[in-house]
Amino acid sequence: MERITNDHRDELKTFFTDQWGDCRMVYSHGEYNCSELEGFVALDGDDTIIGAVTFFDHGQTGIREIISLDSLIERRGIGGGLMELAENDAVSSGLKELCLVTTNDNVHALHFYQKRGYRLTGIRPDAVVSCREKKPSIPEKSTDGVAIRDEWQMKKPLPANGE
Repeated sequence: MERITNDHRDELKTFFTDQWGDCRMVYSHGEYNCSELEGFVALDGDDTIIGAVTFFDHGQTGIREIISLDSLIERRGIGGGLMELAENDAVSSGLKELCLVTTNDNVHALHFYQKRGYRLTGIRPDAVVSCREKKPSIPEKSTDGVAIRDEWQMKKPLPANGE
């Protein structure tokens, strides 16, 4: 696993397009091009991207927002390893908190993040409905039939650097 560099950008565009239909991540509070963000990638033996975490640091607020986390191979520690890198980097950068948004259908993500110390801090009912206006490719339902409607906000406080 390594920090995203300009050498990864073209492959990241393909990676995110394959995963999400394009590189844009649309939330009720903003829109991000994941292929242009800071983050970390996991590579296989052929240096092909098999996982990525991207984030955006919100200026002087001390908050790092996790924008995307994807792993092509689940239950191998890729997602957890990428999150650990992003979190350790945030601590080293003197940030105070991590936050992220997921959707109501993604109970796997809720479990994953709670195991890592994140807490559910807010729900934005019907937020995904307005996001579909900007990105119509967001599905109405998950693969197991759950209507995708709401954004779930999660946060994790970070220890001060050196604690």
